[in-house]
Amino acid sequence: MFRSISKRSSNTLFKGAQRGFHEVPKLKNQDLYLQRGIEGLYTPKGFKSAWLDYQKYLTLNLSLHTSGTESELKTPYQILLYTAKMTTEQHIFHYASQAHNNHFVFEQFADKSEASKTQPSKLLLEKLADIDFPTIEAFRDEFLLIADSSFGQGWVFLVESADKSLRIVKCNNDGTPYYYGKNQSLDFNGSADEASYEYLNGLKELAAQDQKDFSLPILGINLWDTAFIEDYGATGKAEYLENAWKSINWNVVNKRLFQI
Repeated sequence: MFRSISKRSSNTLFKGAQRGFHEVPKLKNQDLYLQRGIEGLYTPKGFKSAWLDYQKYLTLNLSLHTSGTESELKTPYQILLYTAKMTTEQHIFHYASQAHNNHFVFEQFADKSEASKTQPSKLLLEKLADIDFPTIEAFRDEFLLIADSSFGQGWVFLVESADKSLRIVKCNNDGTPYYYGKNQSLDFNGSADEASYEYLNGLKELAAQDQKDFSLPILGINLWDTAFIEDYGATGKAEYLENAWKSINWNVVNKRLFQI
């Protein structure tokens, strides 16, 4: 959440000037979750740590780093797109991207009993079938496999490309699914395989041609240890991922898909 506040001054030159700061957006049922957690996913303490405490850290630092700059009055989404190509603004990109990603993921969670009453739309299932996932179970297995086999911090998203087709994108660290140049899908901590090398060359060609290749996330899972360490411990990522899947409110996900 972004808040703009007017700064009144006796100097007419600065009358009506505005300053902005970022706050933690309030989730649906947030007060209830703080009292009893998200059924099947988080305890009250785990929810507070993964959502409220971490989001406060991100939004506070975003406010501190954008105060007095042209990004001060922008939303985290606007800031991450604005700073994605600016090498000198990567500290700001980090907080903006993380704040937006974390909010995006938590918006799709609900109590397991409530989530179980929702299901992927017919359109979403058709689009998944187009990319060789004939059932939601087949997609689930691949999506969670990519998430569980990912090393270090990051995110996994199902995204809708410009041609409206779907694909899975793994974003390492603070990568964003919106812009190809900063999705950070390649991990350079080890040697790059042939597929990674070809993908990297493809990105270079897109950049050289100044092509705009944006995608929109439909579904996301947080792989940062801040998302699960309080309730699941350092080795509990697999259990967290299973529970996160069971807590997806598909009504939220379905509305993110482009429809004519």
